[in-house]
Amino acid sequence: MNDTDQSEKIASLEEEVRQLREELDKSRLSEKRFLDALRLSPMALCHHDTRLRYTWLYNGHMGFVQNEVIGKTDWDILPKDLADRMGVIKRRVLETGIGERVEMPSVSGDENSEYFDLVVEPMKDPENGEVMGLACSGIDVTDDRRRREAYKASEENLRFIFNASPIPIVVTHLVDGRALFFNKAADDAFHIGTRENIFEGLGVAQEINQTFAKGEAVHDHKFDFENEAGEKQYFTLSCTKIFYDGETAVLSTYHDLTQEAKHQQRLEEAKEKAELASIAKSQFLASASHDLRQPLHAMGLLLSVLEQFVQDPAGMKVLERITNSLETMNELFSGILDISKLDANAVSVKLEPISVRDCFRALETEFSTVALEKGVDLRFIPCSGHINTDAVQFERLLRNLVANAIRYTEHNGRVRVGVRRHGDALGFYVYDTGIGISKDNQKVIFQEFRQVGNPERDRRKGLGLGLAICERISTLIGAQIHLRSQEGKGSVFWFNQPSVLIEEEVKGPEVDLDEFGIAGSRILFVEDEIDVQVATQYMLEA
Repeated sequence: MNDTDQSEKIASLEEEVRQLREELDKSRLSEKRFLDALRLSPMALCHHDTRLRYTWLYNGHMGFVQNEVIGKTDWDILPKDLADRMGVIKRRVLETGIGERVEMPSVSGDENSEYFDLVVEPMKDPENGEVMGLACSGIDVTDDRRRREAYKASEENLRFIFNASPIPIVVTHLVDGRALFFNKAADDAFHIGTRENIFEGLGVAQEINQTFAKGEAVHDHKFDFENEAGEKQYFTLSCTKIFYDGETAVLSTYHDLTQEAKHQQRLEEAKEKAELASIAKSQFLASASHDLRQPLHAMGLLLSVLEQFVQDPAGMKVLERITNSLETMNELFSGILDISKLDANAVSVKLEPISVRDCFRALETEFSTVALEKGVDLRFIPCSGHINTDAVQFERLLRNLVANAIRYTEHNGRVRVGVRRHGDALGFYVYDTGIGISKDNQKVIFQEFRQVGNPERDRRKGLGLGLAICERISTLIGAQIHLRSQEGKGSVFWFNQPSVLIEEEVKGPEVDLDEFGIAGSRILFVEDEIDVQVATQYMLEA
């Protein structure tokens, strides 16, 4: 061998030594990193031979030193109970060659014991497959077990609460709709156990999918459902996405509205019956108005005749009281019958142009004497406009408002009736300087028999039907009554009516009817009520 060959061989050997050293360094570094990882890990690792003696051990967290346990068994270093329980598993793996995994308490029967996850795997000869020993690992799972036990207890409590709840609760798989959990109330209502997809069975799958597609939860979706007995039930449904046993699921709750729906139906039926009864009552009173008014009318005529034959002052006082009572009764009957006819839609409306001037003149003539006797300054502000309305009902509405204004205005007070233009309408205003109306009373004065300033229910101050009739008439002719008032200062009522443009006709000279006397004339009086016939005859003869 020459020097060149020898040098090349030496260089080759040196390269091989260098590579071996690098591999050794890598192996030592890997071992160091492995041991460092073990020191940071709570896991214990060991190897056993077939006699369950330790051949290698890493169990740093328990304080065992490897050199002190090599050749020993679990019975030499652990409590006998623990060694016996682990020994059963390890021997079985040696015999069967099949690995096992078990969660084991460090102290059997102790609820406060620590738990570790034990894995035992056989180490086999690669050539013949015989078991040569065991590789074991163990890791502390006490905290994890405690959490799982707490979660399980919480879940059991939640299931108990859900099952005790009268509200149907169901948890279903998000994709296929199969039930993952349902309480007794849900099974009683929908028989969940017999349904593959509860939402499809209840006919609400489409609504839920569409709502979830928008990224929203379902809130109080109403649906009806026919149970096995053929009875229709009503529910509201609320759904939201949750995680249940590691799966994406839907939590749905149901509120049974069946009884509420039945109550509502009964209320509507009762309301309908009450409305029909009210209409029947109003129709009866409206149709009977003639029969009820006639006796009162006859009594009024007879009292006016009787007045001529009563000369005694005491008798005159009695007669006056009877007349006042009759007037009050007549006013009451008239008010009630008017309201009944309005409620029964027994009042016809004929819209036509009417003159505001003529209406004001008639009302001024009617109320001037009453206002003068009470010491109230009553004035109607002239207006030449025309409105399109029902002449009779419009005049009744304005008459009641004027009568109320005079009634509640004290001596030396003022009542003004005027008009303001509001676009295509005329607004009719009735002002007074009377007692005024408080905020609370303004809410109720349009109700029947409600009066301000008459707590003793003195019928001489009115009956409390005027404004109730006004409100019904305003609805009939398409008006709306407005009110502004202040206690002790007075009130103003107003409403609008559509105006029309009418050219004033030139009127001829008025005929004085007083020139034509009726003395000695024959009068034809048509009346089907005997009492009214007789009373009228007495009055005319007198």
